[in-house]
Amino acid sequence: MQFRKLMMCIAIGATVIAFGTSNGFCADVAKIGTVNFQKIFNNSAAGKAVKNQITKEGRGMNADLEKIQKEIDELQKMLKDSDSGVMNDTARENKQWELGRKINEVKALKKRFDRKIQELQVRLINGVKKDVLEIISAYGKKEGFLLVLEDINIVYAPQTLDITDKIIQLYDASYSKK
Repeated sequence: MQFRKLMMCIAIGATVIAFGTSNGFCADVAKIGTVNFQKIFNNSAAGKAVKNQITKEGRGMNADLEKIQKEIDELQKMLKDSDSGVMNDTARENKQWELGRKINEVKALKKRFDRKIQELQVRLINGVKKDVLEIISAYGKKEGFLLVLEDINIVYAPQTLDITDKIIQLYDASYSKK
């Protein structure tokens, strides 16, 4: 009889220990988040400002190209009209040489403008990305994230892991202070 009581107490004790302390030894669930940099760039105030600045710069460059293109069109028209015999051969050759020079000038200017726009894009976008990475890092540490990944290479992740909207909110607040 005493043996039975002893076995019963051991069984009850083991059950209490097994169920009562098992939660204490479990690890916390890893907190993981994802961000979409394209969405941050498209929807944040700083991203929109960068796009506007690049667009404004591009429009100015296009205006310069259009001005030279009009000069080329006028020269082509003048040469076409001169085919009727109004212009002598030397004048026609000079106009053709000037036309060739203007065409080459437009090509060189376009290349230079394209390179300038590309450099501006890289510089401004890298600045946005640097600022965003700092915000993500601070937010991740504050909220206890184990990982924050860019969603560009993620095949599947639940929408609940996406912290992009929160990062945009924090970035806009930070950008407005600047």
